[in-house]
Amino acid sequence: MNLRRGPMLAFALALSLLALAPAYARTVTDQLNRSVTVPDHVERIVVLQHQTLDILVQLGAADRIVGVLRTWQKLIPGLDRYAPQLTSLPMPGDLSTVNVEEVLKLKPDVVFVTNYAPAAMIDQLSQAGLPVVAISLSKGEGVEAPKLNPTFADDDAAYAEGLKIGVRLIGDIVDRRERADQLIDYAFAERRKVEDRVASIPDGSRVKLYMANPDMNTYGSGKYTGVIMKRSGGVNVAAGVRGATKVSMEDVLAWNPQVIFVQDRYAPVAAEIEKGAAWQHVDAVENKRLYITPEYVKPWGYPLPEALALGELWMAKKLYPDRFADIDMQKQADAYYTRFYGQKYTGPN
Repeated sequence: MNLRRGPMLAFALALSLLALAPAYARTVTDQLNRSVTVPDHVERIVVLQHQTLDILVQLGAADRIVGVLRTWQKLIPGLDRYAPQLTSLPMPGDLSTVNVEEVLKLKPDVVFVTNYAPAAMIDQLSQAGLPVVAISLSKGEGVEAPKLNPTFADDDAAYAEGLKIGVRLIGDIVDRRERADQLIDYAFAERRKVEDRVASIPDGSRVKLYMANPDMNTYGSGKYTGVIMKRSGGVNVAAGVRGATKVSMEDVLAWNPQVIFVQDRYAPVAAEIEKGAAWQHVDAVENKRLYITPEYVKPWGYPLPEALALGELWMAKKLYPDRFADIDMQKQADAYYTRFYGQKYTGPN
């Protein structure tokens, strides 16, 4: 984080920004339970969290974004196909770092950050006179709210409620509340297609799953990835570990998952597994049940509406093809993307 560069310049820019700023008229509560005053009409947005960036595009507010996080294209592959203007925008920070002077030059009405952004980063932006809104898409309480790997009493409920709160908060701030409600309603209605079809599968017959991230990392409990696995009718073999964490090959061999998923943003991991000698003893590799998720699945640590609407359905269809034989995922994706991205889905399936 750039805490030292040009403090006098930053101060001068902050004063000039405040002098030109519109009268603030609304106070919102972000997902760190902070009260933040924002303008009545938000026209200029800096986004330092990839989930919020994706949601803003789906809400039809991409034209208001004036700055983005540096790693957005790595974290959200393919988003530029639906919002090409993002590729030419300044990148004044990332999930955990920021150049306040560069942000101030963009004269944003609001800056969106992730809930686990360093407190010093949030304070620095706030002290420069900028409204900073933290988004988690989870309902974390107290000390859990700012954690990258939170602990919830019920992961499913925490992410379901947190997603609704987060999407509506973003929608309220950018005057897209009606569209935010439509996005939420669509996502939760679609996820019921999976609930109805996997409900009768006995616990002992559910497919054992593993999410392979780079360098032997995976997702355990406390992340949305575990929720999407469970809702698709599977069992996360790494549920005994917490959050995004590194495991060993010995762990994977002991768990012996029947299916391995690799996120599209980490696609090279699939090739490493296919070639790895130790992996050849894993059930999923032996039976060729190693799948790279399409872009729209987004089985991340935090949820997005399309993960509920499309991701859970795609995963369930991979696990139980007979139960979902009538589902055409291209049609499902086209319907969602046409409605919320403005064009049919053109990424890989």
